[in-house]
This record gives sequence, structure tokens and C-alpha cells, in this order.
Amino acid sequence: MRLKAEGLAKVYPLPSGGTVDILSDASLTVETGEIVAVQGASGSGKSTLLALLGLLDTPDAGEISIDDACVNRLPENRRSDLRAKKLGFVFQNYSLLPHLSARENVELPLMHGPRMARSQARAAVLDCLDAVGLAGRADARPRQLSGGEQQRVAIARALVRGPAVVLADEPTGALDTGTADRVLDLLCSVATEAGAALLLVTHDPNVARRADRALFLRDGVLERTSCA
Repeated sequence: MRLKAEGLAKVYPLPSGGTVDILSDASLTVETGEIVAVQGASGSGKSTLLALLGLLDTPDAGEISIDDACVNRLPENRRSDLRAKKLGFVFQNYSLLPHLSARENVELPLMHGPRMARSQARAAVLDCLDAVGLAGRADARPRQLSGGEQQRVAIARALVRGPAVVLADEPTGALDTGTADRVLDLLCSVATEAGAALLLVTHDPNVARRADRALFLRDGVLERTSCA
């Protein structure tokens, strides 16, 4: 599957009047099985870019296509369906629901899109938790988990439906070095084994070096950089 963006622009109004250009002409292509990193200074629009690519927001200009079909102009119900079927998200702040267990948080994406039999859904959830090393913590709630464990639950949730593209926003940003390395190893290996494309937004050059390609977001435009 190919995720492609051409000429994305996003403008936000300022409280004092006027506007600020977050993205002005951002373009990229991510192919199946590819790992691409997007770097940039704080406030450069990396999270905005990820929200647009994940169909959580709409650009003011430009196009987003999946397998050469434009998707950003689709009605919300169609975009929601594509998110459920094709995309997996790892959010910067984990975005786990505090009143749900790890198992229940991972199960959430299975409640949207094509329905699974209850036994099949439970098996998929437990397989993903096992893959991230948390099979024994399935009934723990987020407050009972460390930051690294919460991030691994978020990764399991992103992968449970077998998405074609995984979008990860600073997936190691809040973790210590050792935990960050393990989480990154896991995210890259599981995504690659599943045949998914992986787009990592990061400020960390060590994370970017793990990618097949690295891009830098500067003045609203994506520029090619080196992963070496």
C-alpha cells in the first residue's frame, strides 16, 4: 500500500488576529514495508502533518492519497472507515483510557470497522500483548503500568487490526534511553514483520537513523536528509 501526500498546507488562526502557516508545501510518499522518519524543531508542524496523514484533520490545500485514490476530500464516515481499516496510531501521550485495562485498550480498534467474532478478537488482542511482552499484564490499568509499559500497550493497540500504515508520534519521547531502544526495536520489527509501512515523527536523530529514509520539516516543507 502507498500513502502519498502532495503539497499539503495547513493554516491556523492566531488569537490576536492573523494566521500562521504550519505547513505550506509538504509532500512525501511511504511505501509498504518502508520505515520513514520525519524530524523537525518543536512547533514545526510534525504532529499536524501526522494528523493530516492519519485523516484526523483535513488540509487547507494539497492531496492525500492511499493507493493512488484521493482520500482527504471524503466525508467523515468514509475517512473514519479508512482509519479503522488501514491505519494504526501510536500517540505521543499514549492516549490510553484510564478506566480500561490494557486488554480493553488494545481491543478498542476492533470495535470499529469490520466486526470480529468475540473469540477471534480476544485472541488477536492477547497475541499483540504477547508480542510486546505484556501478556501477563493484560488486566492492569494504565495507572498500574510504567511509562514504557503504557507505550507498549499503545503499540499493541496500533497493530491489533493489522494496519497497512502505522503512524507514530514521538513514540520514544517520554522514555529513558534503554526503554526507548527496546520500544523502537519492537515497533520497527513488528511493523516490518506485519508488512506495514511505518512513519515515525521524532526529534531524536538516533530514532531517525533507524529509518530507511529521513525527512526534515522546515518552514512547512519536507526536505530529504541523511539517515547515516
